[in-house]
Amino acid sequence: MKKRYLSFLLLSAAFLRSDAQTFSDNFDSYAANSFLVQSNSAWKTWTNKPGGADDVRVSTVKAKSGSNSLYFSSVSASGGPADIVLPFGGGELTSGNFSMSMWMFVDAQKKAYFNLQEQTTLGIGWSIDVNFDSLGKFNIVNTTAGLLLSGNYNQNEWIKVAMNINLSTNTWDFLINDVSKGTFQNTYRKIASMDIFPTQNSSYYIDDVSYTITPATTSTLNASVTFIDKVLGKLAGQQTTPTVEIKNLGSSLITSAAIDVVYNGNTISKNVSGLNLAANAMTTISLDNLITIIPGNNTLTATVKLVNGIADDNANDNVKSILVNPITPAFGKMVVAEEATGTWCTWCPRGAVWMRNMDEKYKGFFLGIAVHNNDPMENANYDGGLGTISSGYPSAVVDRGIDIDPSAMEPDFIQRVQVAPKGGIRAGAIYTVSNRELKVSLTTKFNTNVSGNYKLAFVLIEDSVTGSGAGWDQVNAYAGGSRGVMGGFEKLPNPVPASMMVYDHVGRIIYPNFKGLSNAFSSSINVNDSFTHNFTVTLDPSWKLERLHIAGLLIDPSGRIDNGSNTDLNKAIANGFVSGTSVLSVNTVNIGSNQIKIYPNPSLGVFNLSLFGNGNENTIVSIYNVEGKLMQTLNVTGENVMIDASSWPAGLYIANVQMDAGFKQIKLVKE
Repeated sequence: MKKRYLSFLLLSAAFLRSDAQTFSDNFDSYAANSFLVQSNSAWKTWTNKPGGADDVRVSTVKAKSGSNSLYFSSVSASGGPADIVLPFGGGELTSGNFSMSMWMFVDAQKKAYFNLQEQTTLGIGWSIDVNFDSLGKFNIVNTTAGLLLSGNYNQNEWIKVAMNINLSTNTWDFLINDVSKGTFQNTYRKIASMDIFPTQNSSYYIDDVSYTITPATTSTLNASVTFIDKVLGKLAGQQTTPTVEIKNLGSSLITSAAIDVVYNGNTISKNVSGLNLAANAMTTISLDNLITIIPGNNTLTATVKLVNGIADDNANDNVKSILVNPITPAFGKMVVAEEATGTWCTWCPRGAVWMRNMDEKYKGFFLGIAVHNNDPMENANYDGGLGTISSGYPSAVVDRGIDIDPSAMEPDFIQRVQVAPKGGIRAGAIYTVSNRELKVSLTTKFNTNVSGNYKLAFVLIEDSVTGSGAGWDQVNAYAGGSRGVMGGFEKLPNPVPASMMVYDHVGRIIYPNFKGLSNAFSSSINVNDSFTHNFTVTLDPSWKLERLHIAGLLIDPSGRIDNGSNTDLNKAIANGFVSGTSVLSVNTVNIGSNQIKIYPNPSLGVFNLSLFGNGNENTIVSIYNVEGKLMQTLNVTGENVMIDASSWPAGLYIANVQMDAGFKQIKLVKE
């Protein structure tokens, strides 16, 4: 489901006034294989180095018109190196009308991307990011509003991509092949340039780029409604107080305004005085009455009725309407997003910001789990399992669907939160302080008749995690603001010192494995059937009890997460522990690296395990593949043992080493 807004924008030949500014480029006048920016100074590169690594060469492989086009492909996981910028008239556009179009050809199962920059200084703000994924879906997002629009497009053929933007009313219309895919209002109010950058797994052509800038008509007294907030992105049934933003598009000072908001047959009004709003300035007016968001597609209209006690000079921008089509979540549904991250990963702050945004926006319906790799918060079992379905860092999967960038989680969330779950999970717990033993019960009750191999996994999550020493600093590609606003990381150094970092959503453990407990339930399940599973863990003393959450994952036979649950530890204890089928008992206290060593790793067939120190008399080593299949169990009585993996397929394995002194998971790589 997409958020859609009523548009008051109609761009046609009537807008092409004598003061309109136009630009077009079909690339046919340039020599084949020449650098674009060296051929035409109207284009720039991100680093402002014509002919450099981020310049793009003119292609003759395919074209929409003539013989030439531009071809963009990513050569690494971080995208690029091409990074081409088209400034719009050399300044920042804040009012009037802007239209642009270009033809795009996205290769099959590949991606494409461009963005609109907010300011002439690159990297200060991204007005919008436009993503075309490898499955024929597009989404338009920005870092403050999240998802603005989503829909479908055709791969492996030329499509005309266009935008018509009325900056005076903040109405943005996105079109494919001259058909509107929807309109939206933007949290960013200006544009300055287009940036074309091939993200990971991109392969696409661009041809026939054009834009037109039509300045706004000057007036003396004119207030425009530019944004309606606190309404969209809500769930049906939530209550909210709308806010209305107005902008002074005239030359006279605005001192007062009268506002009406109409929704669901009701009108709420507010008169505001003492504004002192100068030309081109904006202000936000918060109404005093609550409205209840109702299901369905309904119009909310805001009108500025009077300005300085009289009607203003231009009634065309006094009214703004948006379609409020709230998400109606399926009963009892919680969507699970698992993010691949690491403190060493330059772009992973993006994942942390989007997880936080989603958690705040959809609290109670969204469960985020940060799965760390190669840093002090890594859980080898979880990291190894997620690594089988994620392509890099940062990346995310929503209910274990396709691998996506964390910034694209919201469209998948919207789709999944409306899917009725087959069952729900209730967590109970009992905690013994003296030995730090946590006993967890996950009771799964099914809402419908199902059959097949449904699985269950138990996850322990910790928020507000801090640490010091090696691996706790967060590498930060957003430092200095060159890549725009990113939840405050643009104001932090690179790397961010451990003393300044707080890590949330940290996946501490997942049991029995990433795939879940196989055949956890009956092969044929009836509605209202209930099953209880018990897990016992001894908590690491460094984990903060008040920040722990117990999560349950109900996994369907296809491997997708059907439903999740998220219960803080105190609530689970209040729910009470329920006896059921015992699944696992593990001491999670980590064994230090000076107590255990496995070598060589990687190995062609034989691993050597060495144990040091006390507390290893009753050591059990269990080795699993990433599918959760038990490959071997060893009862170790001495200090050295050989693990024969010569018959195993090449790949990643997880060794669970349980000693009297504690527990450690180690990734084994069989070559």
